[in-house]
Amino acid sequence: MDKFIHLSQELQDIQSQQMYRKCIRIDSAQGPTVQIDGREVVLFCSNNYLNLANHPKIRQAAVEAIEKYGFGSAASRLISGTMTPHIEAEKAWAKFFGKPAALFFNSGWSANQSILTTLPQKGDLVLMDRMDHASIIDAVRTSNAQFHTYRRDNLERLEKYLADSQYRHKFIVTESIFSMDGDTANLKTLVELKNKYNAILIVDEAHAVGCMGERGAGLAEERDVLNEVDIVVAPLGKGPACGGAIVAAGKVVIEYLINKARPFIFTTAPPPAAAAASLAALEIIQHEPQRRSHLKQNADFLRRQFSQMGLNIGLSTTHILPVILGSAEKTVETAQKLLKKGFFCSAIRPPTVPAGTERLRISVQCEHTSQHLSGLCEALRQSLFA
Repeated sequence: MDKFIHLSQELQDIQSQQMYRKCIRIDSAQGPTVQIDGREVVLFCSNNYLNLANHPKIRQAAVEAIEKYGFGSAASRLISGTMTPHIEAEKAWAKFFGKPAALFFNSGWSANQSILTTLPQKGDLVLMDRMDHASIIDAVRTSNAQFHTYRRDNLERLEKYLADSQYRHKFIVTESIFSMDGDTANLKTLVELKNKYNAILIVDEAHAVGCMGERGAGLAEERDVLNEVDIVVAPLGKGPACGGAIVAAGKVVIEYLINKARPFIFTTAPPPAAAAASLAALEIIQHEPQRRSHLKQNADFLRRQFSQMGLNIGLSTTHILPVILGSAEKTVETAQKLLKKGFFCSAIRPPTVPAGTERLRISVQCEHTSQHLSGLCEALRQSLFA
């Protein structure tokens, strides 16, 4: 008897509901265009917003680090896995975010797991936006603290919980740019509330670091509240496009994570080349602000075009533009049509987004050309309205 027949049956159900997923192989470096099955397609579902994934300075930094330090770190950070590039990256990113200290993690997932399963404890309360990333949700659920969700368009519920005096410590955790909707957290109001009720504010800048703010330090910098954010989480695989993640905070917080965070303690340290690459990315982010301005121009163009076409893009104000189609079948069909026309856009379905809000998640890159952008609009028009 097949021990996994129940899995096969469940997969058949997933396929019948248009929820089946599979990996699509890319045969080239990541850029505005990529090679799939021997042909070039325009990429509109990548998080390579600043087009740094194949930047020669970042490649060079990684290669030089490999030549000097090898590839693997071969141990956890608290054994022998802490290498010079890790320390250099932590110092540079801490300074960039204006925080006393920072810690380099393998991924944004690991960073959120470390923070949210370690700092909030029994007797504490965590309040998270209901649309926060899965790494935040899963970490909070496994914490010993109590938790509640709130809606960012109605912060009365958030304040009600903050006003409850039964909890020792209260944490507010939010993404800055919401990864599936492309809208932003009201950070100024969250700062006001956290100050009013002596809460701790944690902001995940995954989709904003490098892309927003005068220096590229994210939405908190753009909203002029970076100094008020207690803990900054900065996954580096998106805008910086080099992998790993930074947590920037006060020295006590960082020292506590080093000593108590199980996802940090019990995992092999990131390759030193990843940390070295992040330093090169940080230098580009600081010295090439035109990448941010081009990204915004491209996103604004698509937003105008999509609105004129009558597409539902929700409340997007950033370089992430959902085209909400409302059914899995229509979303999958449209994504397939677009790929045939030379445009790679992923079909996003539950559980990533709620049922009834199935969508194409269009993500813009700063090096998308006007031809790429207008071509996508025309391909969408033909796929949806022809």
